[in-house]
This record gives sequence, structure tokens and C-alpha cells, in this order.
Amino acid sequence: MAALNVLVSGCGRFLRGLLTGPTVTSWARPPARGFREVVEIQEGKTTIIEGRITGTPKESPNPPNPSGQCPICRWNLKHKYSYEDVLLLSQFIRPHGGMLPRSITGLCQEEHRKIEECVKMAHRAGLLPNHRPKLPEGFVPKTKPRLNRYLTRWSPRSVKPIYNKGHRWNKVRMAVGSPLLKDNVSYTGRPLVLYH
Repeated sequence: MAALNVLVSGCGRFLRGLLTGPTVTSWARPPARGFREVVEIQEGKTTIIEGRITGTPKESPNPPNPSGQCPICRWNLKHKYSYEDVLLLSQFIRPHGGMLPRSITGLCQEEHRKIEECVKMAHRAGLLPNHRPKLPEGFVPKTKPRLNRYLTRWSPRSVKPIYNKGHRWNKVRMAVGSPLLKDNVSYTGRPLVLYH
């Protein structure tokens, strides 16, 4: 019965919005972006700084490589991001931390795999604390070290820490990082080491 009432009220609101026009309802209006420009006004010794709302820019910025097959290729970001660029990565993940599918993001297969690896690494490094699934009530997760955990102790494919596996001259190396990111820009003189 309650579902029927909700359905009837929703249909009534929809029909009222269609009949009265977009001036009354806010859902029928196109969304306002609220772009602001900073205006300085000087009156004597006082300076007034205010942000006035301006109209939406007519044209969006053009990408430098419009023939690219995905957004990352179009904006020439192919080898220029890493797991630390959380603003870029957060555009391709759901609120609970999972990856959005390629049909939604529009990424090519290679860049989708790279973004997926970077998201895994950012989760392991603790850089995406707000993008985690909610834990069941009463569940207490294991504690992890708070500092010095940027891809030096965990492989992106495992949750287990990497402990010493043998003597220094005969050690079993553990995979750290991802070979998909080997072409990315390196700002240090050291080569990429995938096994620690």
C-alpha cells in the first residue's frame, strides 16, 4: 500500500512538472554550474572582494589530441600518472572503491588495466581511505602499520605483508608494483624494481 502511495505521488509530481513548465520545478531545469569570477571593488580605503556568478562557458576546453581513443590518450596523460594521483583515479572508481566498467569510463583496454593497478596500489598505500566498502557491524579489521607503507611491504595482488624470505644472497623475491606501469615517467635516477 505504501509503495502504491509513493508511486501515485511521484506520478502526480511528474505530471504537475510537465503541465506547469520548468519555471516551477527545479528538476526540469538544466543544472547550473555556478561558475564565479572574483571582482575587486575599491571604495576609498575599503576593498570589497566578491565572487559573482557568471554564465557557463560556451565552449569546453579542447583536448590536445582529439583523435585519441580514450580520455587519457586525448589529454596526453598516457605515461604521466601514478598511484599517487588520487584526483585522477577517483574519477574512475565507485564510492565503495570498485572500478567503474569500461563502457562508462570510455577508457581503452590498456589504460583501464593501468588505472585498475593504480587504484589497487593506492588502496594498499592508504591513499583512498574514503573509498572503502562498509564493513559488517561488529567486524574489527586487522591493524596495519600507519607509516612507511607506500608499496614497500605489500604486493598489489596480496594483502599479506612481505616478510624476509631467506638469506640476502638466496632470497625469494616478492612482486611489488606492477609491470604495467614500467613505461610511466620516473622522477628518480633509479630504475623500476618490481621484485623486493
